[in-house]
Amino acid sequence: MSSFALELSKRFTDNENYWAMLASLQVAGVAKTLVKAPETERVSDDDLAKLLYCAEVFVQTDDEGLHRQAQEIAIQSLLVCGDGQVRERAFGLLGELGNFPSLRFAEFHIGKGDDTLLGLINRKISERMSSVKIGNETIALTAYQRHVWKNLPAKASQVITAPTSAGKSFLVLEHICRLADATPAFGAVYVTPTRALLSEVQAKLQARFKGRTDIRISAVPSLDQLERPKQIFVLTQERLSALLAVASDSLSFDVVVVDEAQNIADDARGMILQDCLERLALASSKTKVILLAPGAEGMPAVARSFGVTDLIPLSTKLSPVQQNRIVLSKMHGKPFQLEMALMGRNGVRKPLGAVRVERSLSSKGTRLATVAVELGGNDGSLLYETGAREAEKTAALLEGMLKAKQGELRDASLEELAKFIEDHVHPEYQLVSMVRQGVAYHYGRMPSLLREAIETSFKQDEGGIKYLVCTTTLAQGVNLPARNVFIDTPTRGSGKPLEPALLWNFAGRAGRLNHDIVGNVFLLNYEEWDTKPMDEFVPFHVKPALAETLKRNGAQVTQALLDGVLPPEEVSKPETFRIRACAGLLVAHVARKDVKPYLARVMPASEPTVVDALVAAAETAYAKIDLPDHILAENWTIDPFGLRRLYDYLVVKINEGAIESLIPVKPSAAPKEHYEKLFGRIVEQVNGQSMKFGMLAAPLAVWWMKGMPYPVMLKLWADRRRKTEERKAKVASAEGKEPPKPKTVNQHIYEAFTLIEDVVRFQFVQLGKAYRDILLLALRETGNEDRVKDVFPFALALELGVSTEAGTAYVELGLSRIAAAALEALANPGEVLSAEGARNLLKELDPAKAPLSPIILEELRRLGLVDAAKFGEIGSAI
Repeated sequence: MSSFALELSKRFTDNENYWAMLASLQVAGVAKTLVKAPETERVSDDDLAKLLYCAEVFVQTDDEGLHRQAQEIAIQSLLVCGDGQVRERAFGLLGELGNFPSLRFAEFHIGKGDDTLLGLINRKISERMSSVKIGNETIALTAYQRHVWKNLPAKASQVITAPTSAGKSFLVLEHICRLADATPAFGAVYVTPTRALLSEVQAKLQARFKGRTDIRISAVPSLDQLERPKQIFVLTQERLSALLAVASDSLSFDVVVVDEAQNIADDARGMILQDCLERLALASSKTKVILLAPGAEGMPAVARSFGVTDLIPLSTKLSPVQQNRIVLSKMHGKPFQLEMALMGRNGVRKPLGAVRVERSLSSKGTRLATVAVELGGNDGSLLYETGAREAEKTAALLEGMLKAKQGELRDASLEELAKFIEDHVHPEYQLVSMVRQGVAYHYGRMPSLLREAIETSFKQDEGGIKYLVCTTTLAQGVNLPARNVFIDTPTRGSGKPLEPALLWNFAGRAGRLNHDIVGNVFLLNYEEWDTKPMDEFVPFHVKPALAETLKRNGAQVTQALLDGVLPPEEVSKPETFRIRACAGLLVAHVARKDVKPYLARVMPASEPTVVDALVAAAETAYAKIDLPDHILAENWTIDPFGLRRLYDYLVVKINEGAIESLIPVKPSAAPKEHYEKLFGRIVEQVNGQSMKFGMLAAPLAVWWMKGMPYPVMLKLWADRRRKTEERKAKVASAEGKEPPKPKTVNQHIYEAFTLIEDVVRFQFVQLGKAYRDILLLALRETGNEDRVKDVFPFALALELGVSTEAGTAYVELGLSRIAAAALEALANPGEVLSAEGARNLLKELDPAKAPLSPIILEELRRLGLVDAAKFGEIGSAI
């Protein structure tokens, strides 16, 4: 590009008049996007012409910062001025920048400019060259997307870092799909940090290969019964670890994609991810790794830690939509006045003025909901909350305020969603009334189909949910952008600081590529925050969790290994989780016979004496534990000393003749309290916890494994907890004490969701796999080889929430547990189904006669599992 353009650009940006004119344009443009806006001065035609000229020079450079300014000038000009010539110049700028999605949107929703023939021809040619056909749709890409698309076929591993709204993941998914189409045999795994993102990615892949039986798309960590030559797994790192444990020798992957790859720094879960990637890299030098992150630094060093030395960066900091950060403050002594300021360059505030609100802003507890109702309008609004319970409370406030302001809504899609929640979650669940008012909350512990139904409703162009209160789960890659984002704190949980990069990731949901050209991030009470993380962009500074733990807590890890006692897990001491995981991983590498070279790779700058001390401690622990290598190598997330205690306990019990009480059986055939006692023993022997903890969650675990529908399971849980409360109340009364306040149905539901996700589907899954491995060893060592076949693999049932062949088959097809349970109820009792058999049955399904929710029918249709022709009018209505 022209060096003259760069020199001229510098002259412009060195001039304070340029920044003053830009500030005026920014203020006027932002005001146009607000539901309630203070009066602002009009930008003069002369100033607008000067700014457009500056922008036309900026786009002739290679400077991304200047491109950002040019894009903002173009978008703000489109918002403030209806002149055809101004629009044409703005469209020309977007075309030069390659931002064709925004150009298309603006032409359709704002209006065309005074086209010149030459300008129109140039734009159309450039747009066609930047377009990709996906299915039956031709999609115009941004310049960055086009750059990524051209480079994806390269053999070298890549890291793709860009803002949340840049459209990274859909390109990578399409790339994988085309590779699968083009080759006779293909294997890929797409790793996600959360089940929420897993569900979203799996659904997209299922929809892309709608009706195809030659390609397996699976979120189940198991081998393909049909042995198809093409497989694409979508897994969390825990599920990937489970898959490698059962199939490391029989699987190879052409491509491994890691979404939200910055999570490799995430304590114990980051270590699991790093371990999986290392094993995959060592298994084949031909495996290509693609790391996706929303703006991250340090990824090449991270890649080297798991054996990938050749990593090509494909990065940008330019978002294709204009994102405005707006500081909101309650005016002193004026509870009905809201002061606004636009955050500009270097965090400088540009006053917008004040607006009057209908509700008082005096209460800090209701201020977030009040401001969202005032400024959200009919556009989608995301509100950040610090935790799940807080999200529920804020959603309840929104429901009440909106009902008082506009009365009860009458929206057919919301009524359908409310009915689905009544039928498939719980009739008294608070979300039922909330969604009828266009309000919901969203967090990771919710059932997947419910969460997806809420997301679908929020994405609707007409009607649907307009206010969604979210936790940091949304910052883990779930594709849910909005016009407005409201944030009132830089903390999470009980006041702990939220990583600034994570806050920026959440804020990045403001503005929907292909659906908008602007998004607003409202920062409420920002001037009162202890820190000012939103003044300037903060990327993720990624460092592998294992290396950081060894650096900070290496001495504690060494001592724990030598003592044979790991520190107990304490939520208030997060380092205890890291130390335990790190110790287990080092013992695993002794079992894999590579602990010294492994430590040398992950701790390249450490003194040899430090590495030698860790190696010696790990080898000492390994010798003391004295369990088979495969058990220690595959179950390192569990206390290895606890595994030894468990083995010794099982051998004693087997020799005492208690073998029947030790063997996990199918949940449907389990004697009463069989699993309660089993889980109690596991947590007691392995973790040193009270048996009562294991027995508390055990009933939920059994119901969950049985595939019991949520309404039945949640009613049983609420009844069980009420009886416990009544017993405690009687005891308190007998002792002359005030009985504890009974919990509401919603509190019981939240408690159940928490136990299912945090204990049943996480702790119990890992403990369950380890228990089975240890039990099989104990059976063989005590001469009970004939009983090995009776041991039910309950860890997979805990993960999926189904234990029958039919239920597993439906989940294998990509269906949610709710849908799988509903379909199982339609099947013949005792019917044995494979995934292929389930697919064939669904092809015969008559949606007009099937007693299924429209939301479940829509899930079936979206995944291509039902004959679309049979839907007729039913299909077009959902």
